[in-house]
Amino acid sequence: MPTMGTVRHVEVAPDGGWGWFVVLSSFLSRMAIWGTLKSFGVFFPYLLHAFGEDAESTAWISSIQGALAMFGSFLTGAMCNVFGCRAVVMAGSMTAAAGLLSSMFVTTLPVMYLTAGVITGVGFSFMYTPCIIMVGRYFKRRRALANGLGLSGSGVGTFAFPPVFQLLIDSFGWRGSLFIVAGVALQGCIFGALLRPIYLKDDVEKGKTVNSNGRKIPSRCHRPCLSLCRLLDLSLFKNPNFVVIIVSSMLVIFGNFILFVHLVAHARNVGTAAQEAAFLVSVVGIGEMVSRIAYGWLSDTGLFPRLRGYIVCDLGLGLCLFFLPFAQTYPSMLFCGVTRLASAVGIAYGIQGFAILFGPPIAGKTKLHVMKGI
Repeated sequence: MPTMGTVRHVEVAPDGGWGWFVVLSSFLSRMAIWGTLKSFGVFFPYLLHAFGEDAESTAWISSIQGALAMFGSFLTGAMCNVFGCRAVVMAGSMTAAAGLLSSMFVTTLPVMYLTAGVITGVGFSFMYTPCIIMVGRYFKRRRALANGLGLSGSGVGTFAFPPVFQLLIDSFGWRGSLFIVAGVALQGCIFGALLRPIYLKDDVEKGKTVNSNGRKIPSRCHRPCLSLCRLLDLSLFKNPNFVVIIVSSMLVIFGNFILFVHLVAHARNVGTAAQEAAFLVSVVGIGEMVSRIAYGWLSDTGLFPRLRGYIVCDLGLGLCLFFLPFAQTYPSMLFCGVTRLASAVGIAYGIQGFAILFGPPIAGKTKLHVMKGI
């Protein structure tokens, strides 16, 4: 029986077959991860009241949670190279569930930073990155469509989770609701089991020890002091296109994640009912769900140039976020390379974590100054 570090399958990318189960795993994992991260703002007004802190301090919970979900990609990409994507996802699922479960009993904000922020964020990171890597290895010709289907899980979670979270809070309180959310995170163990390893025959020699990139791991990599820099392919920074995308995505996510932390509280402040405020996040989820699948399909057909589409989408997002603070009514808020894939994904999402970490607290602090000025 082959061990975790040896080649189990040597094939070309099948563009189907078991790959669709990998896409299903990616879809469900993203639904659980981003459905929770983007809907955690529903808890925000209750956390403000429970801990008696200001918006800036309380926003650090979601910021740390989301940032570490991305920061951890630096380490997760390397861990996938050594332990395999399946094991990393299952470990992340248990870690995230432990963080959410322990948050039920927290009585001070700093401890909440640790449980709901650090532990949960690290767990989600271990669940997130491997799914992207595995879809990239199972698909080549239809990769954009497969990624679009997997990414749409984020939209489904963002659509479904906010009203459910609000209903749970109304029924069980915010602490009792975290128990159920922890159970959702634990389902990642099942999702991870679907990530059957595959290695491309162009990348590996049969019987050799390889990483998730399909390349032989040097013998020194088996030592405990394995160098993270050797596992992450930092030569990617020599590619100017990669650097431009990294900087662009960091700026985009800086503004985007603010929306999910503060939108519900903003709606409640202008007199919107709790369920209607939560549904605002669901509307964003509907847009994500449809657009991710459509964009993936259009990219594969060649009808819509990917770079041009990326620029248009970024511009539209920026305009919506710019006008959102001026929305004071409910209707107005409603409308407002595979061989180095593990390293590329790990670095890209890791750097985006910086934007997620500082965006919501800065927005919270800005809100305080604006309110004082008024």
